[in-house]
Amino acid sequence: MDSSSSVERATGRFCRTTGPTVGRPWGTPNGSGVERTRLGGKLPPRTARLTIPPGSTQSARLSIVRTLVLVTLGLGTFALPGLAETHLFAGALGTNQNNKLWFSNGALFDARVGGASLTQILRTNGLNAGYYRGDTLTFTSLAGTTPNGGPIPWHAAFGSRLAVQVVSVHGPTGGSFAFWEGDGESDLGVITFSAPAGTTNGTNYLVISENNGEPGADPYGHIHGRQFTTSAPGTYLVGFRLIDISTNGVGGGPIHLPSDVLPLRFQAGLWIEGVQTLTNRVTVSFRSPPGISNQLEASDSIASGIWKPVGAPLRGNNSLQTFTDTSAPAGNRFYRIRQLNNLP
Repeated sequence: MDSSSSVERATGRFCRTTGPTVGRPWGTPNGSGVERTRLGGKLPPRTARLTIPPGSTQSARLSIVRTLVLVTLGLGTFALPGLAETHLFAGALGTNQNNKLWFSNGALFDARVGGASLTQILRTNGLNAGYYRGDTLTFTSLAGTTPNGGPIPWHAAFGSRLAVQVVSVHGPTGGSFAFWEGDGESDLGVITFSAPAGTTNGTNYLVISENNGEPGADPYGHIHGRQFTTSAPGTYLVGFRLIDISTNGVGGGPIHLPSDVLPLRFQAGLWIEGVQTLTNRVTVSFRSPPGISNQLEASDSIASGIWKPVGAPLRGNNSLQTFTDTSAPAGNRFYRIRQLNNLP
């Protein structure tokens, strides 16, 4: 695929309009009053609408203007500018019976603390084709013995066998979060398990300790070749929890209690998070992978094919960013976010 076509497909669009609304609403995510609809079958299906209350005055219509959000996500070939590896360390608050497991560096990735995301790019060929995949995320169980590079402070008890459980997935409607097993060196190209958006009490897990659960075994584990993917563009919040699946504790149960749930944010492709309008001012919130330059563009008519830049480009940084048009007209105006480059 040539770069021009991939750039055009890597576009987020929305329309600010005071005209009549037609089509069938799909629902209102997050209680925001934003509805998904198709307009006369002529616009692509990913649209959102802010509805003006019945009986609003013309001035109210200008300040509570209907906003249509149309997102055309990237279908081009993307490659990361060098595969980065992210490690999350798994340990425990002690090595005694019922001591709690924990992610020793979890605060660096906690979605409740910061706005950063783990980037995921649409793969168009090879392993994971058709899915969004990004940096390698490796869960590492801290070593307790010298041969494995330990003892490392806060390692789990000898005899424990740690696993990471996917407890919850919040993301775009119809999307899912999947784990792909590896052989220690490379991705095997098979989905081991998948959790749909809306999951709140998931039980699937991946084992991260490299022992077989024998008594006294080092809980250490550092397995490469595993991948996490998402199936649809958007922002995902995935809750992970550490569990001990050994039977070396009291009564043949685990040694450790489960950890608290750690939420991580995954960003799949370009995504418009929200739109705010006030009289002649329109602000668009979006997320984009790092290394991609994004340009807000405007047009008075989609059919004309004429799009003009609004403001300067913004380079994606995996965090929430905004464009603002301070001179939006009272009538119809269409906007889009266009990606100016692909990742090499």
